[in-house]
Amino acid sequence: MSDRTDHLPRYSGRWGMRTMFSCKSSHALVAATAAVALGSALLCSQVHAKVAKEKPKSRPAAVQPAVPNKAEARLLEIIQLVERQNLDGALKAAADLTAEVPHFRAAQLVYADLLRFKTGRMGAAMAAPSPAGGVLVKHNPAADVKQAGMSAELQEHLSGLQDELRRRVHAASSLPAAGSVPSEFLALGGSVRRAIAIDASKSRLYLFANEGGHLRLIGNFYVSVGKLGVGKTEEGDQRTPQGVYFIGRQIPGMKLPDFYGKGALTVNYPNDWDKAAGRSGSGIWLHGAPPDQFARIPEASDGCVVLANPDLTFLMQSVDPQTPVLIRDKLQWTMSGDPMQLKAAASFAQVLTEWKNAWASADRSKLADLYAADFISSGTKQTAQERLSAYFNGSGASLQEFSVYAWKDAKGEIRIVNLKAGSKAFAEGLPLRQYWRKVGNRWKLFSEEVIG
Repeated sequence: MSDRTDHLPRYSGRWGMRTMFSCKSSHALVAATAAVALGSALLCSQVHAKVAKEKPKSRPAAVQPAVPNKAEARLLEIIQLVERQNLDGALKAAADLTAEVPHFRAAQLVYADLLRFKTGRMGAAMAAPSPAGGVLVKHNPAADVKQAGMSAELQEHLSGLQDELRRRVHAASSLPAAGSVPSEFLALGGSVRRAIAIDASKSRLYLFANEGGHLRLIGNFYVSVGKLGVGKTEEGDQRTPQGVYFIGRQIPGMKLPDFYGKGALTVNYPNDWDKAAGRSGSGIWLHGAPPDQFARIPEASDGCVVLANPDLTFLMQSVDPQTPVLIRDKLQWTMSGDPMQLKAAASFAQVLTEWKNAWASADRSKLADLYAADFISSGTKQTAQERLSAYFNGSGASLQEFSVYAWKDAKGEIRIVNLKAGSKAFAEGLPLRQYWRKVGNRWKLFSEEVIG
């Protein structure tokens, strides 16, 4: 944990809330949160009244800019002001932020703590400056909760807000090193304009631009995942899947219930590897937050990845269908151009060349050695292979471009490949997605389909 959080209350706890707050309960949450932070029902009611008074009656969707992270950046600036002990500046900035973004509950919590200090209600709780600099605030959550008369549900949500603050502050101080990329992205073809990687442990989504095969980080956003974390195995387990997936379609918010915010991006969970591993479920999306919440706490969904609406809007404007989406509990980073990474990519490129040559030569024995036995024996898959055979018939077969993604979990090690096969017999390339599994020292192709 970064020392930059030392000036904040000692927030702790995880949350597994199973219901969505209504607008009415949102106000109740602001009130209860202020009561806990300030230790005063009177001051809490004043904060609640201020929020209610300054909340806009209505705000057209067009007012929300498609620019990510401005509210979060302002929250982090407030925390930096506190670290520099500019509490008046921090209080004014917090008042402005909570007035302009009234449903940003983590900001409301910081604002309440600042009011608590400003009004002299800290009492003996105010300690000396912390060793890391800034102001160290301590209070007794159990006593405050009892005094505030909070329900168990609101207690859990307060813990979630505390966790959200920690993760936002930590993410700001622990950005990936310049030039580093997730190790699962072995090789990206020119058709991949953007790539997404999600680190659930940090509640973070990283957006990359693919510039000539080199990834450049162009955005990182706070996200919420499943109530029970990651590692989805079955329908209804309230977990977010881990793996490499691809964007399917965009669904505008106007076609969805308000719960999904400004819209959604579907992903192809369960993918063919999930199905082979016995994992099930459906309806995993990247989507926005409900209108009464700027963001959701770190673990709040039934398995989807949830962003603040400005960030979701920006993402929807940035990505294409088939954009890769990597989801891990903890991302593993490697430097772009790392020799081991390049070696792994080159080694698998040789496997793809061997596959292409086997088809071009119509060598059935070589093809049988490359494909899994159950794939060869499947009637439906044989039909797909007949199409490939016709496509590669004759000379001039080529791989026009390919992208390779690595994945390894308890069920095995795989490669997911998107490629376009070229042939003189056809005017356009044939787009394919393949799933290869490592069996001993050999790669075996166990799934293959035409995409697009």
